[in-house]
Amino acid sequence: MASPAVVEQLLKELEERVDNLEKKYRDRLLSKRISGKFRTACGKPGEKIVSIAKEEQATLIITGTRGLGKFRRTIMGSVSDYIVHHASVPVLVCRWKNKDDVSKS
Repeated sequence: MASPAVVEQLLKELEERVDNLEKKYRDRLLSKRISGKFRTACGKPGEKIVSIAKEEQATLIITGTRGLGKFRRTIMGSVSDYIVHHASVPVLVCRWKNKDDVSKS
């Protein structure tokens, strides 16, 4: 069992990481003159994304994918797969190019 001080420190570090990510992406949005809203939640990511999309009355969900193989996706589940099957709005799933793919173009 971790002591309350250790748990408190871990929660503080997590909060700082979330704040840094939010700032990073807020700056990206501002630099491209795109408006947006940041929401955080605890729980299963796919379920939370679908739930927040309903709350915010989103008209589109855009998500990425890590491109897991069928076996790993079956065992581990896939956030993007969950969103595609449970969202009540259109979902755009974007796959990131590998560094190798970028250098070949």
